Amino acid sequence: MTARDRNLQLLLLAVLACVGWQYRETFGSIVHKWQDDSAFSHGMLIVPVSLWLVWRKRKSIAQTPASPSWWGVAAMLACVGVWLVARGTGVLVVEQFAAVAMIPAAVLAVFGPRVAALLAFPLAFLLFAVPFGRGIVPSLMQVTADIGTWALKLTGVPVYRSHMHISIPAGEFEVARACSGLNYFVTGLVLGVLYAYLTYSGWKKRLLCVLAFIVVPVLMNGVRVYVIVLTSHLTDMRFGPGTEHIVFGRLFFLAIMFVMFWVGRRWRDEEAAIEPSAPPQSNGPVSHRTAWAAAPAAAILALAGPLYFTSVSADARAALANAGAIVALPAGSGGWSGPTDDPRAWRPHFSGALAERQGTYRAGDSRQVDVYVGLYGIGTTAGAEMISFGNRVFPTESGSLARSSKVEVPMPGGGSFEVLQLEGRTVGQDELVWQWYVIGEQPLLSPYAVKIQEAVALITRGAETERVVMIATVSDSGAHERLEAFVQAHAACVHAGFAAGACGG
Repeated sequence: MTARDRNLQLLLLAVLACVGWQYRETFGSIVHKWQDDSAFSHGMLIVPVSLWLVWRKRKSIAQTPASPSWWGVAAMLACVGVWLVARGTGVLVVEQFAAVAMIPAAVLAVFGPRVAALLAFPLAFLLFAVPFGRGIVPSLMQVTADIGTWALKLTGVPVYRSHMHISIPAGEFEVARACSGLNYFVTGLVLGVLYAYLTYSGWKKRLLCVLAFIVVPVLMNGVRVYVIVLTSHLTDMRFGPGTEHIVFGRLFFLAIMFVMFWVGRRWRDEEAAIEPSAPPQSNGPVSHRTAWAAAPAAAILALAGPLYFTSVSADARAALANAGAIVALPAGSGGWSGPTDDPRAWRPHFSGALAERQGTYRAGDSRQVDVYVGLYGIGTTAGAEMISFGNRVFPTESGSLARSSKVEVPMPGGGSFEVLQLEGRTVGQDELVWQWYVIGEQPLLSPYAVKIQEAVALITRGAETERVVMIATVSDSGAHERLEAFVQAHAACVHAGFAAGACGG
């Protein structure tokens, strides 16, 4: 090993140390997810496997010219920018991807494009360390319930399905988030990509292999649910719904992977075709002295990201020191009285707001509407975030799949106001909820639109606050008209998202 090679290795270790230290909270959140969620426990093996893949290429690396590259600095800048936006808007999975992607960016900055291209797969494989896939859980739940119900009917088991609940004569089952098969999907994807890379040379074979490792485990998870429900039916619930279904699920997945590995070997390519040897090349001197500055520049960029975010967060907290004066509930008008503080009133499951306003309004003896407003800083700049997994309208897991639709509410004097209508069940009764979000003064319905606007506001400093607004009533034949009457009676305040200035606060 030459002195130049040792210098490059020390430079890489220095840049990676900067990344690891400055983004330790992000990397810590990844490790925490590995430990707490069985769907992502495979993440503990990603780094060792990536290092092994690099070790397999050690001879080719030694034969490949390397020199620092400003392309790596550009890649590091992009990663830091994405990390800042994701951190500020509370999109943890994107924040984690950006932090992990800084490792390939550092390799590109220190060793240059030739070595980075040689290590493209081992470096890209590191991205599987990120716990991703929560967004597709509702879809996986639907597929699992569909397959399980279809198979039960096909085999003559009397079954009734209501949303995510499957009822048979012996009892009732719920396809919860833990039953969605996310662990089957993610682990199958990771194993499929690795197996395809190590076993095949052509991109068509590799693509088909990865697709098989995605589709088959997802379908088999539906079969797993079917077997559990069928066993419960045949044994009158003595076996099936207990802890044994967890053990069965793990053994079933191992059996699926074994069969797929065995089948895949039939079409494997020769190792020489998979790993062609690199032609011998000399490690000549670096062509430009200024190229050596790329590695320190990448390290400086990595250090700057969290420091900038800390500054932005401090400014946001200072601006929101008097958050309670920003939102208010209006005095009842148009035949409505309130707001009153009713401890039995409906309330969504949102937490971490800088300020909350909640009240109950009544028109007559039986017409009741509950209002909730939660004020947050933009994304995570002022602490807890508004759009997060723990914040939801209804308490149960199945509530995350509540029926929803967009509703145009006519406003006095013309025009309309659009809300998201949700129908779900709370303790003891069904609720009809109208919900929307407000960033600055802009109303939004989609959580994804909220995240986009959060990113824009973070970059442009165009807004400092955001809030979630909900009005709810008991779901009955007059629920829609009741909510509409409340909105029209307090039109100016509702349209402003319960801002204090428009609500007499």
